[in-house]
Amino acid sequence: MSMNKGFAQHPHEIFSEWYRDTTPGQALKRLEFHYLSSGLKLTFNQITLQVGCPGDSSPLNGFPRGMSCLMTSGPKEPQRPPARLIAAPDDIPFDSQSVDLVYLVHVLEFSPEPCRILKECERILKPQGELHVLALNPWNPKNLPRCVPLLLKHAETSLITPSRLMAWLKNLNLDTCLVAGFSLTPECCLPNRGSLLNRSRVRLATAYAVRAIKRRQRLIPLGSPWSSIPELIGGCGSIETAFHRL
Repeated sequence: MSMNKGFAQHPHEIFSEWYRDTTPGQALKRLEFHYLSSGLKLTFNQITLQVGCPGDSSPLNGFPRGMSCLMTSGPKEPQRPPARLIAAPDDIPFDSQSVDLVYLVHVLEFSPEPCRILKECERILKPQGELHVLALNPWNPKNLPRCVPLLLKHAETSLITPSRLMAWLKNLNLDTCLVAGFSLTPECCLPNRGSLLNRSRVRLATAYAVRAIKRRQRLIPLGSPWSSIPELIGGCGSIETAFHRL
């Protein structure tokens, strides 16, 4: 890829070509696919939505470059591939609280308003639904500058640190944790557990995975029978009289 061609392209297209055609990109793709396929336990009749398919779809005529492809799947049926549609990731055409699992696959890095995308994902998630975000890590000191130099120099690219992403998700009242990091040298998935050294390696990996769960506590309405007792409200009468009125 030449320098001039790189700057003529949308940054999402630069990343998609790297993700699809280069050895480091394919390694990252394998690690992330393994994380999604082995770490997520799907149950019957769940509705899942994948936002972003880097490297798997070319830009369509009539849509801006970098527009994300949305892929959704419902109950598993034989010989039925997932349905595909094209839509803006900050205006997803699904009802509120209608999706069980949402995967954001390298979308936030190329959006001018990533918080709007997260808010839209929170809207469509059911209570106890999960959001999984896969993103490039700007804290990585080695692989990103070497593997995707054109992407890092592009003004429209805004890489997000894990701590910043988790702060945004917590502002949406989502329970959030950094689950894993993806290292390319050596090629491995690093779970965020164990010693301080292991957890530090996760925060310095080439890419990372953050999980957020939409918690909704059931509110129990509090009735107030005391408010209907004139003796208590007005401060007159005895407490025995008040209990006789209950």
